[in-house]
Amino acid sequence: MKAKLECIPCMFNQAYRAAKSATNDAKLIRKILNDAGKFVERINLSLTPPEAAMPMYKLVEENTRNFDPYFKVKDEHIKTALNLYPRMQMKVKSANDSLKEAVKISIVGNAIDLGSTLEQIDIIKEFDEIEKARFVLEDFEFFREKLLKTEQVLFLSDNAGETVFDRPLIEELRKYGKRVLYAVKEHPIINDATREDAVKSGIDCKIISTGSSIAGTVLSSCSQEFKSIFSRASFIIAKGQGNYETLSNEQAPIFFLFKVKCNPISKDTGLPKGSMVLLKSKNFTV
Repeated sequence: MKAKLECIPCMFNQAYRAAKSATNDAKLIRKILNDAGKFVERINLSLTPPEAAMPMYKLVEENTRNFDPYFKVKDEHIKTALNLYPRMQMKVKSANDSLKEAVKISIVGNAIDLGSTLEQIDIIKEFDEIEKARFVLEDFEFFREKLLKTEQVLFLSDNAGETVFDRPLIEELRKYGKRVLYAVKEHPIINDATREDAVKSGIDCKIISTGSSIAGTVLSSCSQEFKSIFSRASFIIAKGQGNYETLSNEQAPIFFLFKVKCNPISKDTGLPKGSMVLLKSKNFTV
């Protein structure tokens, strides 16, 4: 999915949020914003939104020398989600369809996104209101059908904290006898999960790195090892808007799980903002 004009103010706001998280120096934040403003005219809308936004994050890194500005926030999100984890387990255990319930919990976790919102994220509220959420799960039975035919699941993670919400789904996948590879970022970018975040979250399966530090999964930036795993995968779960933006046009057996948070994604999927989505890729291959 290509970046849109509407993505430009979002990218500028991302630079502002990252700068505020990286430093308390108001003059330095102003300098970063001035530099970001100059860069706006050079934003390449032929790229996916995560690729087009990368120079904004480079500005923050270069000016503050803080390469993980969301470290404390990520840690707080993980701790809060871990406190909710027993309730997640109970919901799955008591559900008529435990796999579907685990999918819903995983999707709800995608509300933990510091790249798409200026608002404070209330993780407990998001979980408490799961029954009120607008789920779009028309592709779920296809998801189950394909899952039964595969031996291994490649699970592309998204945000730290959301990682805990992925645990019930990983546990269900393993109950189905599936080997799960949980892919994380090589280095911090926004609040995307790294190996350290996945371990803190209690992810109990093989954790691998994409070899990349771009939000989403930009295959050209990934390691050869990961690209080989991706190309051979028969069943891929991709969490979050960033993965949808970077992989939606790939010919691959991908199921996207995310919350629709902005107008460009809403237009591209044809679904209203706020929708909690399980969506098979446009070019799904068997």
